[in-house]
Parts: sequence; structure tokens; C-alpha cells
Amino acid sequence: MSDGAYSFLPWLRTGLSTKIGDRDPGTDLRASILVQLELIGETASRPVDEPIQLYGPSDVIGVDPRAISRTEPRPFISNFEPNYVAHIEFYDEDFPWRYSPAPADGDTKRLLPWLALIVLSETEFEDGTLPGRPLPYIKVRQPGALQRPSELGAWAHVHVNGELDPRLAVNDRRDMGTSLANLSRVLRESPDLACSRIVCPRHLSASTKYHAFLVPSFETGRRAGLGLRIEPGTIPAMTPAWGVDQTELPGELPLYHRWEFTTSTAGDFEYLVRLLKPIEAGEPVGWRDMDAHVSAGFGLPPVETTTEPHGVLKLGGALRLPDRVDREDPWENWDTYHSQQSQYPNSKWQQAMAGLINLAEAYQNTTAAKANDKLAEQIPKLKGEIDPVITPPLYGRWHALTAQLLRDDKGNPVPPSELRGWLHRLNLDPRFRVAANFGTEVVRKRQEELMAAAWNQLGDVKLANTKIRAAQLAREVGNTLHGKHFPKPPAQGLDADPLVSAKALTLAAPAHARVVECKQETVGFKVSQSRVATAPVSPAMRRIMRPGSRLMKMLKFPENLPPDKLVARIDEREVSAAPPRPTPEGLVTLGKLSGLHAAAPADDGRPKLGVGTTTADMMTGLNSEKTVLENLFGAMNLPDRLRAAAEDLTEVMAYPVFDMPMYEDLLKMSTDTLVPNLGLLPANTITLLENNRTFIESYLAGLNHEMARELLWREFPTDQRGTPFRQFWDPRVAVPSPYGPYDIRAMHEWDKATPLGENRNRPTEKNDLVLVIRGELLKKYPTAAVYAHKAVWPLKDGVPDKTGERTLSPDPADVKLPIYEAKVDPDITLLGFDLDADKARGGNGDLGWFFVIKERPGDPRFGLDEAQPGPVRPVEVWNDLTWQRVDPDGLRFIQFDEAVRVTLDKFNEDEDDQEKQEQRKDDNHIEAWQHRMSSADVAYILFQAPVLVAVHAQEMLPNARPQP
Repeated sequence: MSDGAYSFLPWLRTGLSTKIGDRDPGTDLRASILVQLELIGETASRPVDEPIQLYGPSDVIGVDPRAISRTEPRPFISNFEPNYVAHIEFYDEDFPWRYSPAPADGDTKRLLPWLALIVLSETEFEDGTLPGRPLPYIKVRQPGALQRPSELGAWAHVHVNGELDPRLAVNDRRDMGTSLANLSRVLRESPDLACSRIVCPRHLSASTKYHAFLVPSFETGRRAGLGLRIEPGTIPAMTPAWGVDQTELPGELPLYHRWEFTTSTAGDFEYLVRLLKPIEAGEPVGWRDMDAHVSAGFGLPPVETTTEPHGVLKLGGALRLPDRVDREDPWENWDTYHSQQSQYPNSKWQQAMAGLINLAEAYQNTTAAKANDKLAEQIPKLKGEIDPVITPPLYGRWHALTAQLLRDDKGNPVPPSELRGWLHRLNLDPRFRVAANFGTEVVRKRQEELMAAAWNQLGDVKLANTKIRAAQLAREVGNTLHGKHFPKPPAQGLDADPLVSAKALTLAAPAHARVVECKQETVGFKVSQSRVATAPVSPAMRRIMRPGSRLMKMLKFPENLPPDKLVARIDEREVSAAPPRPTPEGLVTLGKLSGLHAAAPADDGRPKLGVGTTTADMMTGLNSEKTVLENLFGAMNLPDRLRAAAEDLTEVMAYPVFDMPMYEDLLKMSTDTLVPNLGLLPANTITLLENNRTFIESYLAGLNHEMARELLWREFPTDQRGTPFRQFWDPRVAVPSPYGPYDIRAMHEWDKATPLGENRNRPTEKNDLVLVIRGELLKKYPTAAVYAHKAVWPLKDGVPDKTGERTLSPDPADVKLPIYEAKVDPDITLLGFDLDADKARGGNGDLGWFFVIKERPGDPRFGLDEAQPGPVRPVEVWNDLTWQRVDPDGLRFIQFDEAVRVTLDKFNEDEDDQEKQEQRKDDNHIEAWQHRMSSADVAYILFQAPVLVAVHAQEMLPNARPQP
């Protein structure tokens, strides 16, 4: 049995029920089979034929819920596709036919089940309220809302995960034997791979609440469930539970199981994805007019342009049209920025703006009156002004360590490369100053929220800085005391002379138990286990050997062996403690009585201390540089990223980090602020735009500049050079990257000669493509997989076949997942990819890239397509079949009439033909949709396979990049 396939059988019986045969039970309540017995006596024997009745619908008054494995849709779901049909599944493969008295129909290969699934809206039934009945029940108000009872055999089938034989739907008697043998093997080895299913053939209405009911399909089962008496011989076993005259409790049906659900708006995944049409976006998407022909205030002159209307600029957004060549665009090159042979900046507005911005620095070096008069030639309004004026901000001044434009701190002209760098273009182009101001407005609106988060990130930073200042004092005091009381080690090292001074070791004896040496033992433990032991460094010994003590005045030490070397001499065994007092010879001791004699004192095997090494370990452990830091970090709550900054005991100067997709704040202003005229894209379209890096960097620069000002105002410990905001898009959909989720590098790393828009965090030279999907598809199916897939030629006999269409590469490495996303209400989704327009389009042997929208595979679902607007679509494969073709009269039910016959059409030579070729080979096994088809064929045709749509980038991009 092959994997990755489904098989359908029209029905299944097991055990004695396989012997029912083709006989109609007539007026019997149950089906019966003839059992042959042989009676054997003492002298003779004879055969006996005895009919035996099998359990039937009249014997069932309930279904164990554990027999049900799945319902579709799930209970209480509110977005079930109305073109799909409801169904119920059972663990046992023969369950729908187990108690059926009906014989199999050899013509249609159908067998009436003893159960049926009906689906009713809330106005089509009412719940029964009379107590004392075996089962709950409903009363059907509109009998026309029920399917034909004679066709119930078409709506029950066996489902097997896998291929039982070369065909998916099995009806032919010649194939049935092989299929049943394979099915028996499946049920023995993996019983969970098969189930039975009952389908309701009702075409549901959109946005409607429905109730699904599992009910008996025979009248005997209905009467048993309602508690009605069944007189033998009065009711034929094949009488249906509805659609006939009923003398008792007409229209009432007992329930074995029920659930409710609500349908969504019209259209399943396939319907909605087919509505999407690839288009090439055009003007004015991505740009909007910005009127700058009048003064912006501050006495600035108006902006002059060579384009019409005069003084109007094109303000961009986060996305723009692909393949734009800025140097060839007069709107983009309004100030000759892209004309390398021209001086930049040369606009009167830019010169005046630079002078106005520089006033803030000029006021630091001269009087306001002189600074204003100097600029009066460019801004006459400043003539005679003696007070300082409020100047526009110099965006990025702290990050670039620049206080003025056009000239450096010494007053010299900046190099031409820096004039065209990010700092000057950001501040001297009105479009990018507007983008930066968007960031400024965001920080101003969210200042309280952002500052609360900033303080929370840094922990108790004020208290930490107070403790750091106290630690600085403690370190200096410790170093001073250390130098005063502890002798400096000799230049050649403490271990050069074995008889090294132990003065430092002795003075520090009270701290021995708290200092850990290199072997992770305390110095006190090491001393106690050595030859020296603790007595020579004990408090009593220190008092005895203090320089002014009586003993030290009496003892005479050689000059080369002063008292402070006594410990080292003990360690080298030059000096030892007095031996124990000997026992007098005549004294009787226990040892003598026991025949034992005291032994002479011997070496107890203790290791050498190593006074020099131990002293060095002690001094290291008491070093203020180490102890103060350890105590400080133990008492502070600092994030790990700030500990390194505090290791040299300097006050913490750090900045908060806000890993938020900041496009959302632009979107809250308006959609046109994020992407101008994005709403002009037609509904149900898919297209490609590209990142507008200059706008994004300008916006993030404004965010970081204003946040730095806010941090300074709130006395936050920072130097204003941090980059709290580095993330524009939402990277949560992306696979983790070695470059992290950020869109820009930290601003203090931006070289002043780097052009605006070239400060990417990822090493890429061109702008990312962004797939724009507008429509209901991703609103209704937010989990749909969207990715880019490399295009290749299909292989034919191992050789690329270039006569057909390009296909998806089989190599998993040729798949690119989105690196960020954004959602624009109500129906636009933006997905960024690490591809540029040239690479996606392909050329010179490169076939480019597809953009794929794929439905997530799940449990089997059944239904038919809704008809698309326009002409009737041909049925080239059974997956193209629509409700309108099988229900031309609009009855909202699938009914098998002789007049309704649908066959597969010839291919119409469109772009879908190649991908349908393989499917057509299987579909040809079913000749037509017609009134006598089996339930296996019905299941095969109604089965809805997951949909995949691939659109090549060439359908959404210009044919070739314009050449400069």
C-alpha cells in the first residue's frame, strides 16, 4: 500500500451480515440469513435450513459517542466554508451498514446505511420537549430541507489512508477482491488507517448557523428511537424515516448525535486564491505629493524644484515601486544629489536650513545677536534679532558626534563624501526630515510607556550607580591600606627565595577562612593541613612575636633571618616546635603494662605549605579590585549586557532596547503614512513592491534621536549614542538569522560617508522585495503558507524539458521563507523576502522565482467549488467541478437526476493544463458525474485536495530593469 494517497470503498460488511445477499426483507423488521444445520441422531442425520434474523435499526436506541472519531466541521466553529459539506466519521469501518437490512444495489454499487446525517438551520426544526422517550428528538418544520432518502447510499463510504490498488475509487468487482484483501491486511496491521464516513449533501448558505444531526434512516429505527410500538409485519424494513406518509408523530426524528456550527462568507481557499490576480503596481503607489513651495517657517525660503508643479516633492513611505532608478527620476533628484558632477547641497533652502540648524552650536561660541546677523543673508528674518531662536533638530548628532552641518568642529568644510552621506541628506532633504519627524511624534505620544519600559530594563540603575560610587571609594581605601600594611612582593617574585617573609600572611590570618586559593580551598584550611599548621599564625603567636614584646626583646635573630621569616623556616623544617615531654623512666604507664613502648617522634607526613605561593593567593583574594567588584555585583540588579560596562567601576551609561516592529506606529497614523496610496491597489490582487530603505532609516533615526532627548530629560544614565529602535518590520515569521532580527546597524556605527539607506544590518546590496497580497484570503486563512520558490525546467527522461512551463525546484534549499511581515487592515498583507527584483525576475539562463501561496494540509474535507464570476469554467479535472454544474436548478442539494450528467472537458490550452496532466490520469477512471455513480466515486470527486498557487515574479514586475 503506497503512502500519500486515499482510497474509497462504496460500502463494507463484516461477519454474518456479508450473507444478507440481494434479498429484500419485505415486511420483516430485520434482515435474515439462511443458516444450514445438520442434525445428527443415533441412527440417522438430516440437514436443516433455518432462517436467522440479524440485529436491525429497530434494535438500536443509541450510539456510543466513542464510536465517533471526527465531525466536520468541528462543534461551534464559526467559519466553516459554505461550499464544503458536513460529514461525520466512525472508528469502525463497517459501522454505517452494520444494522442495515438493505441489500446491495449491484447497479450503483450502493448500500443504504442505517444512519443518515442531516443539516438544518435554526428555522427548519424545533427541539422536542416531551419526556420519557428513549432518545432526544427534533420536529422538522420544512421536510424539503432533508436529502432524498433513496440516495442515502451515495453518501456513505469507507476511507483508507493509502492506496489499496492502482485506483483511488474502487467499484469494479474485479478490483474489489484485491482491495478487500489489502483492506483486511490494513485493518490487521494498522486499524487506525481506515474509517467510515457519512456525508450530508446539502449546499450550505453563507453566514448561517446550522445544526447537524445523526438520525436513523429507516422508519423502524425512527419508531424505536421515539418509543413507538412496532407491530411485526406492519412496517416493511426498507421504509425510509422520512419522505413517506407517517401515521404517528410525523416529521419527528430521534437523535443519535448532534453538534452546531456557523458558516463563513462565501468562498473556500481555492475560491479565494483563484480570485487573486497578479498585477504590476504603478504610480502613484508608494509616493504622495508634498507641497514645499511656501516657507516652512523659521524664515526659511521655499523649496525650488525643476519639476511641475513647482515646489512639490514626492514623499515616500516604507515601500516603493521596484526598479526605480533614482538618478533618472527628476522627482528623486530634485536637489542634484544623484548628479555626482554637481555641487551638493546647492539649494537655497538647504543652505538656509543648514545655517539654521548650526545656530544651536554657534550660540555656544558667540552671542546670539552675532550668530543671528551672520545668518541674516540667508534668512533675513534674523536680522537684528538679539535673542536665541529655537532651531530645528540635527537628527543623529550624538550618534555621528557632529554638532553642525557642512563644516566640522574646527570650521573646515567637510569632505564631499560626507556631504552625500546619511547625516547631511537626512537633515537637508525635506522628505527625510518629515520621515524622521514621524519617529519624533511616536516617541512623544508614547513617552511615558517607553520610559517606564526603559527604567524597568535597567533595573535599579540609580541605586546601582550610588553603589558604584561607594565601591569606587572602597576600592581606593582598600588599595591604600593594602599598600600601607602589606609589604610589596620582591621584583623576582615571592617564590624566588624559599625563606620569604610571612608578615603579610600572618597579618591577614583572621581572613584565612574566607579567602579561596587556586585549588578552591580556603587559605585557612591549607595552612592547617600543612607543616606550618595554625599555631605560628594564631593570635597568641602574633602577640608573642610583636616587635615590642618582652620575648622579642630577649631573643636575638640574625639579620638575614628576621622574625618574619620564622613561618618559612618552619615550612622548610629549619625550625620545629619543641617535642613532647618524655615520660620518666621509672613511671609505670598503661603502655608499659601492655608491653608497648612509646615511639620516637616522626614526620607526620603533612605537605609543605609554600609560604610564597600561599601569600600570593592571600593577597589576590584580598585585592580591592576583586573583592569590591564581587560585593558590588552581589548587591546590584543589573542586566547581563550592562555588567561588562560596570566592571571597571564606572557609572552605568547604557540605553534601553525596544524590540518592537515600529511600522505599527506609522500605520496607526494612517495607511498612507506607512505606504502612500497603498489603498489604490485593486481588491483581490497580488503584486511586488520593494523596501524604501531611505525612508525606513530616516524614520528610525528620528525615533532614536527623540528617544535620546527624552532619556536626557528624564536623567537616564546614557550618553545619547544608543540605538533603542532598530526594528522596523515584524520578524517573528522569519527563521533565526545570524545577523539577528534588526533592520539597521547601531547608529553609532554608521559611517558619515555612508549614503542614507545603506546602513542595513544584513549584508545585502539591493532592496528586499515585498509581496503585497490584497484580498480576503489571508484574513480567512491566516495560517496559509507563503514562500518564494526557485523556478526550474521540468525533467523529461532526465533532461530539462524547455517546451513546457517552468516548475518548482525539487531542492529544499531553493525555498525562501519570509523574513518579516506586516498587516494593514482590513485586507492587505505585506511579506518581505531576501530577494531583489533582478534575482526574482531571472535572466541569462536563470529562471527566476515563484511566489507560492499554499493551503495547509489537514484532515480530509469534501465539497465542490463555487462558480467564479464570468463564463462557465470547463471541468478539466474533477477538482474543477462546481455546485452549479451538479445542481443546475439551485435546489441547494446534490441530487442524482438522469438529466444531470457532467463529463471531463478537453484541455483549453491555458496555463493550468500542465499542472493538471497528472491529476487527469487518475480522474479518467471516473467517466462522468451521473445519477447511478457509486459512493466511492462521489467521495473521490468531492474530495478537496489542498491548493497550491505559484505566481512568477515576472507577472508582477516590469519586464526588465530600466537602464541608466
